[in-house]
Amino acid sequence: MIRSTEQTLYRLDNLNAEQRRISYQTATGKILEKGSDDSSLYTREIYVDDKIRVYEGLKEQIQKTNAQNNVSDSTLKEVKNLLTYVKAEVIKALNATTDEGARSAIAVNLKGVKENLYSFANEQVEGEYLFSGSNTQVKPFTKDADGKVSYQGDGFLRKVAIEDGSYQERGITGFDTFMYTSSSALKGGNLEFDGRDRIIDQDGFEWKQEAVIPLTTSTNSISFNTNEPLIDGDGTVWTFDGTNLVDKDANIYPETVTLGPPHSVNVTNTTSNETLGKTQLVKYDENGEATADTMSITTGTDKEFVVTVPTVDGTKFEAKTSTFDVMDEIINALERLDSNGNTVTPEDALTSLQGGLSQITESFSAANVGHAKLGGRNRVFEISLERVSTKLTQFNILSQELGAADLSKVAVEAKALELTYTALYSTINKMNELSLINFIR
Repeated sequence: MIRSTEQTLYRLDNLNAEQRRISYQTATGKILEKGSDDSSLYTREIYVDDKIRVYEGLKEQIQKTNAQNNVSDSTLKEVKNLLTYVKAEVIKALNATTDEGARSAIAVNLKGVKENLYSFANEQVEGEYLFSGSNTQVKPFTKDADGKVSYQGDGFLRKVAIEDGSYQERGITGFDTFMYTSSSALKGGNLEFDGRDRIIDQDGFEWKQEAVIPLTTSTNSISFNTNEPLIDGDGTVWTFDGTNLVDKDANIYPETVTLGPPHSVNVTNTTSNETLGKTQLVKYDENGEATADTMSITTGTDKEFVVTVPTVDGTKFEAKTSTFDVMDEIINALERLDSNGNTVTPEDALTSLQGGLSQITESFSAANVGHAKLGGRNRVFEISLERVSTKLTQFNILSQELGAADLSKVAVEAKALELTYTALYSTINKMNELSLINFIR
């Protein structure tokens, strides 16, 4: 009798467990309540759920990138429209029937255009700048007290994940949108450039013009050859004109040059830590830190400086001229001024204006090429979004198929369980009636 009772209770516990399983599946629509119920199925569910989380993150990130890309695309469209307007205004100013008053009015218009370009260059979406390069938190273009605009970004693009373990460069840098290549050189060639230009190599690294360290000798004088430019602590470059050291504005260095060769000059105001040294190009890494790679600079013929690039296969150096510098030259020419604000002759102003027309055309071409590059990168993200969305849908379907309970099957099992419960309780009831009194009866 005792053994029969134990077996009955055991079977009742099993039925109760089955009832809890059926109730859970009916209420949630899921097969597994605990991983231990089916370790193989649970492992598959974990894998699929992990893929869903990954692709949800990828989709959200690509959607955000697409929004930024769309703004970049529309911004560059407006930039090209402005440059087209500038070109038309310069052509109008070069017309012989345009007088100085009209040119002054055009200069006022172009100052407003420059401000609009500056605003577009610093466009941002969700707190990220579009044209700053790898660090989207850095304001790409800044303006000093004199209105000169400088690029603070780098030549590298931020990479965004488009697939599990796969990345794609996003957007475009200020070097490709608001600067044009004024000169270039391949391996072993000579690159000529002006002091205002930015030097970029084939890998996107920037080479900055700096002084050779140490800047001074123990005698507070420095020796140099005719074709070796010097640079002071303020970044002003001095070149030898045969008699004196002069800067780009023809100012004379306040110390007499002792003729050589080699020539020599004393360093002035040594008590104020003023320094003077030979110039060189220094390579900067992705973090904006100076490296040990340098190249010697000499004075050029067609341009201010020249440097011989390394003789390594695949080497290509480019000198980039800023569109904002071109705008400044055009505006100055329209107002008959040089870079220092001094009045120039009408002939010199027209010559400078003609050069500005050529340069603004180059700027437009650079922006157009940059726009095309951006379009190609944007298309990659559009295709990636479609692919990621499709995979996410497939994994969601697979997750439902793996984890969803078959409700028809569950209903049949529930009915069978109900009948089993009925039979078991009927048996228990019969067993309770098996007493000695009933047996005697």
